[in-house]
Amino acid sequence: MKKLFLLPLSLYSIFSFAQDPYLNNTLVNTSDLRGTSRFVAMGGAMGALGADISTISANPAGIAMFTKNDMSFTAGASWLGNNSARGMASGTQGHFDQIGALACFKGNGSIRNFNLAVNYQKKIDYNNCFYGEIATQASWADQLDGLAAEAFDNRGYLYGRPDTYYNTLYGLADGCGLFNDNIVKSPHDLNSTLSITRGSLSACDINFSANVDNRYFFGVTLGIDNMDFRRGTDYWEQRTDALGDIHDFGYINEQVITGTGFNFKFGAIVRPFETSPFRIGVTVETPTWYRLKYVDDQSLTTKYYWDEKQQQLIYDPAQGVYYDHYVYDLSDSYINYLEYRLNTPWKVRAQMGSTISNNFAWGVEYEFANYPGTTMRYPSEYGGTHFDEDFKFMTKTMLLPQHTLRAGVEFKPVSNLSLRLGYNYITSTTGKDSYWDPYYSDNSLSYPTGLDYMNLSDTHIIACGAGYRYKSFYLDLAYKYRHQSAEYYPFDSFYSNVDMSPLPLDLTRHSLTATLGVRF
Repeated sequence: MKKLFLLPLSLYSIFSFAQDPYLNNTLVNTSDLRGTSRFVAMGGAMGALGADISTISANPAGIAMFTKNDMSFTAGASWLGNNSARGMASGTQGHFDQIGALACFKGNGSIRNFNLAVNYQKKIDYNNCFYGEIATQASWADQLDGLAAEAFDNRGYLYGRPDTYYNTLYGLADGCGLFNDNIVKSPHDLNSTLSITRGSLSACDINFSANVDNRYFFGVTLGIDNMDFRRGTDYWEQRTDALGDIHDFGYINEQVITGTGFNFKFGAIVRPFETSPFRIGVTVETPTWYRLKYVDDQSLTTKYYWDEKQQQLIYDPAQGVYYDHYVYDLSDSYINYLEYRLNTPWKVRAQMGSTISNNFAWGVEYEFANYPGTTMRYPSEYGGTHFDEDFKFMTKTMLLPQHTLRAGVEFKPVSNLSLRLGYNYITSTTGKDSYWDPYYSDNSLSYPTGLDYMNLSDTHIIACGAGYRYKSFYLDLAYKYRHQSAEYYPFDSFYSNVDMSPLPLDLTRHSLTATLGVRF
């Protein structure tokens, strides 16, 4: 990647901000399978089975299944699968997944026990990197020029913001010559993108749960999230003219989003038949209410050859004449900053599970998350915040509800050894024909800070693992294979009148984790 923050800052804007549904969905979509190695190996289908610290978020009532104190720690490593030249960057990354502790207290009468638990867990790993080249006659400049033309009113001002033109991506592009017709209309023969994402979304869950008559289990979990998202995107286009001179421009965009949020999970597990271990569970998870800070650093550089006397490009194909020419090398940059609030959708989970002769256990789970219901509030210039109606409309238009099916089994060939297998199917929140149109405008989405987007496929996760118990200690291992593909678009080619093929990405990822714990 070219060096970021290379250019001197010329403008600082607190309004030139665009937060699109694609980016917010990346920030909060917890579609991966994470937790203790036992939880992962069983596909996370333990909401009704309980007695694992990771059920603190899957179903808080599962913590009430513990009858002893427990402490556990999980760490592992991940690596990417099929790393093609047009796909993801390779490399193995170590990661810390979970650390938790639980205290079990004996009750009286119908209350057999009540438990307190705390668990720190990584929810999303943002670490990612890809590079790709797209062969197309479309240009990023065409898209931006078309958007800018629609964004101005009859006074020549951007709608609602008469004095902030040069504090926008439109003004940045204009000042660097991208709206010169000869530059914009010239087809570019190379479009390349390098994107590096770092950071994670982690959570500290605090749980209280109770066991009533060993048949009814109830729990509530307070989740406190911490977000640290950092992405750098380096986009370049170039073409070679008849003299062999290279005309190009590059756009570097660095985004940093940090903040905290909180939510509540309410869960219940019931054994409907007194003589049967079969149980059913249900979990309701509130939205996570985030308070976030967004910083966006954008820089643009252009280089093109021009004959000032003739006011045209260096080569006139009609006359077949070359002119004396000058190289224009322009650059500009600015920073966006905004504090805003983001509310994720409600989630509902339904679970079933049972054991057979203490040697076999199974669980299944269904989850519904209404991601089109994600909402956003932005600061008012008079104090307080406003609900963002346009963001709500865009989110409903561009995103889909997510359905997740989890299943898992555990078998004990001997008393202290367990073998496990799990599977997840997770639907995508973006359709194959979805696209990001930054033309939509209001106070918090007035101007785009980026034009790229990615449409994800459905996700399949296969996991397996084993566990060994020795007295009070236990060691669990898990392997996870996560398969997902994506189509990356550096921009929508509507204004170029060209059907641009996306960059295909293989997001397949492998991981190994180990959990060390003690129960006493």
